[in-house]
Amino acid sequence: MTQPHHRPDPPERMCPSTPAANATVFLGMITPAGRVAYVTPQLPAEVALATVAGSPEPVESRYRLAGPCVTSSCGFWTGDHCGLGARVADSYREVTGATEAELPRCAIRRSCRWYAEQGAAACAACSHVVTDAR
Repeated sequence: MTQPHHRPDPPERMCPSTPAANATVFLGMITPAGRVAYVTPQLPAEVALATVAGSPEPVESRYRLAGPCVTSSCGFWTGDHCGLGARVADSYREVTGATEAELPRCAIRRSCRWYAEQGAAACAACSHVVTDAR
């Protein structure tokens, strides 16, 4: 008797712009120009969180963090996809024709919700997003 073929579960989708409370990955630093300088290879969120302990500024104003996509628990969830990822990608889709080879090095791309749903346009725009933690 043969065993039924079991397909592996898809990877857990990650949100590339999550608040510190849900963060598991330190994605990058916010530069003075307001862009994300990505950190590769992947580092745990605790690395960034430890550096700003006691600071009056929210950690999200200095670092971009990623964490598991919380789908319906997020205000950007439309019911079947991330509305923020779609909006971000739409804003850059016409401005840039970014190819896969031109995308920034990102520690979560393989599991990123925005990339899975929007492709290269989301990656091209991602470095311009700063999480609003207010």
